[in-house]
Amino acid sequence: MAQLTAKALTLVVVATVALSALSSVLSAVALAEVEALAKEDQAIRNVPRISIDELKTLIDQKAVLVIDVRDPESFAKGRIPGSVNIDYTQILKEGGKFASEKRTIVTYCACANEMTAARASVDLAAKGIAGAKALKGGWDEWVQRGEKIER
Repeated sequence: MAQLTAKALTLVVVATVALSALSSVLSAVALAEVEALAKEDQAIRNVPRISIDELKTLIDQKAVLVIDVRDPESFAKGRIPGSVNIDYTQILKEGGKFASEKRTIVTYCACANEMTAARASVDLAAKGIAGAKALKGGWDEWVQRGEKIER
């Protein structure tokens, strides 16, 4: 009986140490994930925004590439004239084709605070295409203002 109790006590101690070590590792992983998300969030918030009026000026000057990051179905229903569609989920895969683009790149979406467009700009930067901007207000504001749309 004493041997069983000693073995049980040893198992409890080993399990406690193992759980403590695992907890530390998981805590470190969780902390790293939180830090990475915070860094990503900060990068998204730091993406420059451009107003609709500024975008219209660039369009008139032919000095902009406008990328609609909404899904293809939304793009087909209506878009900013001259924009190209790259579904946000494909930005990392297809964004590299704009590496030699000299014009300003402006991304837009139809979400609050243009977060998807800003995220696309961060993803483009990850592909070496720095300086992309997000359209402030995005598609929804464009439509609400009664700006021209293309179908």
